[in-house]
Amino acid sequence: MKLFSSILAVFGAVLLAGTACAQSSGSVNDAFQVARKAVKPDIQTKVVSVYGLGTPSMIEKWYIIFYDPAVSSHGRAVLVENHQISKTYPANGGTTYLASLTFDPSRITSEGPALSAAQGYAAKHHISYDSVRVLLKQTAKNKPFRWKVELLTGDRSRGVVYVNALDDSVASYSSPSSATSTSKKAASSDDQDQGFGNDVKHTFLGIGGDLEEFFTGQRTVDK
Repeated sequence: MKLFSSILAVFGAVLLAGTACAQSSGSVNDAFQVARKAVKPDIQTKVVSVYGLGTPSMIEKWYIIFYDPAVSSHGRAVLVENHQISKTYPANGGTTYLASLTFDPSRITSEGPALSAAQGYAAKHHISYDSVRVLLKQTAKNKPFRWKVELLTGDRSRGVVYVNALDDSVASYSSPSSATSTSKKAASSDDQDQGFGNDVKHTFLGIGGDLEEFFTGQRTVDK
């Protein structure tokens, strides 16, 4: 009986370790550590924005833009998947990134609490979803530093939950119509001066088919 109990204990420990590994595999901090290898040392702590795709509990793909004055747009994008760099290229999105709006990635250790906060909000308000898109950027020095967590069912948006990046509290929620519209403003948050899709478009336009498909509904870049 003792032997059987010991085997169960070991098996349980292995399962817990495997679960912890799976949960940590999507960490934005891990992605930063991988992505920084693709850029020069002097810009490794200067991030313009971060965009992620994944499940409600874990991000599986990260796009990270570093401030790089050697690029015409001053932005260099790095795609991290499965703990490896998949692509790196200039982020030519029709905008010039500002050094004043960069942030040190050490400020953010994990996206987990933001995803959990979004899950809690969705459960409380009976919003079902099966995947997420997240965006983190410094919009202005005097604006709150927030995760934008878009809730999705298939390709259909269920709205965006705004989560304060420094204390992981829910700041507000934007309905699907206001989250995707570029002509409407969401009145519940002081930093929602653009629709979610428009914000991502301005941040990542020109760096890949996944993102083009996200904010235009079409995929032409890699066809």
